[in-house]
Amino acid sequence: MSTTTVMFTISQLKIVSARYFLREAGIESWTVNKMDSAHAGLFGDMELHVPTENEIEALKILVDEEIIILASDS
Repeated sequence: MSTTTVMFTISQLKIVSARYFLREAGIESWTVNKMDSAHAGLFGDMELHVPTENEIEALKILVDEEIIILASDS
């Protein structure tokens, strides 16, 4: 199965919230923790991955729930 990264953050709360909303929509997700444990979260981040076929739907949910904010041209 091919996966896509839909967000990255240093906030565990954002990751947990994002996974909750995706699970409620029936979208499976995985977290990859790339934080450096020796430096108390100063380096690295956590990534949220979903199946590639669910990328657009997952992004829409995360934007609608204000987990992520897309940059605008204005």
